[in-house]
Amino acid sequence: MKNLDLLPVSEEKRKRLATGSRMYQQYGHIVIDIVSFKDNRLIVRAEQKDMVNNKHLSKKELTERVRDMFKGEIPEEWKLTVSAVDFDRKDIDALNADGLKRRMQRLGLKSKHVSNYTGIDKCTISSILTGEKELTKWHKTAFYYFFKYYEVAQF
Repeated sequence: MKNLDLLPVSEEKRKRLATGSRMYQQYGHIVIDIVSFKDNRLIVRAEQKDMVNNKHLSKKELTERVRDMFKGEIPEEWKLTVSAVDFDRKDIDALNADGLKRRMQRLGLKSKHVSNYTGIDKCTISSILTGEKELTKWHKTAFYYFFKYYEVAQF
């Protein structure tokens, strides 16, 4: 959790807040950061980065979880404001054939490599890259997460 050191609370409470934040990030793909603390007003930002088990949390659900995490860890007189950000699929929806070609070229991947990793038929990938076939939502999601993983894993 970024900026946890801004809070004038005990080390024990900081550790519990940091642990809670790590668990939300690990299991819920939720990033929780402290934006600011001044005059007993704490502003916290929460965002779910990916869906987990085909579920994404609403702003209300994110806000409730963050409030629960801070309950008992900060004084009651502090005003806690939670800025919850909705899960956004714009980056997935924006995928297109030209972007896929550029990424494959930059990473030195051929259609057969991507096919082996994603399970999408090599002919289908070629048809998408030439514009003969449209990208379906499933294809976009598969490509998005494949490239996201591939670039991090560097295998």
